[in-house]
Amino acid sequence: MPVFDNFDRIRIINLPHRSDRRREMDRELANMGLLGDPRIAYFTAIRPHDAGTFTSIGARGVYESQKQLLREAAESDQSLLILEDDCDFIPGAEAYQVPEDCSIFYGGHCASWPEDLLNSDIVGAHMMGFSKDGVKAVSTYLEQLSYDGIHPPIDAAYVWFRRAYPEVATHFAVPPLANQRSSRSDIANLRWYDHLPFLRDIVNLIRAIRRS
Repeated sequence: MPVFDNFDRIRIINLPHRSDRRREMDRELANMGLLGDPRIAYFTAIRPHDAGTFTSIGARGVYESQKQLLREAAESDQSLLILEDDCDFIPGAEAYQVPEDCSIFYGGHCASWPEDLLNSDIVGAHMMGFSKDGVKAVSTYLEQLSYDGIHPPIDAAYVWFRRAYPEVATHFAVPPLANQRSSRSDIANLRWYDHLPFLRDIVNLIRAIRRS
């Protein structure tokens, strides 16, 4: 089944003030024939007041946002595709076939050990899919997650889950179906020029030209 047809709901995490990312995401959806699809909705990203035990406020916000989306899908007994609002789909991504028995799907990823994706550390959670059973299992895991020291980011938490439950069927798109476009980050510390409105606009334009 083509990748996007596998999921009952598709949610895109977006901070309200990042209208630039929302516009770019709408263009990506249009390219995939998904703009206006009733399964798709933007999710207002959670923005905590502090980082807590995470490395940054942004990392905590991404974690809490994906955790909330999984909780809602589990309560609705629906499969779920989570997209970050900086996804850039590769041409033809909409035709990619996902195995029927897949519980966790990585549509975008960066692996420390590409030749053995199942056992590799994975960076990136910008296109994550979950079957109904996968949603429930991962949501329960995140709700009960225990850790020492720094809280793992969401991509690390997914790796922890897979290592704790290796029997859960996981599939990686090779090559990845979505990359993360170059844009001003809401997770990492900003460059000095991203704090200045005039220079920020120029830098965003340069980033768009580079992507083109």
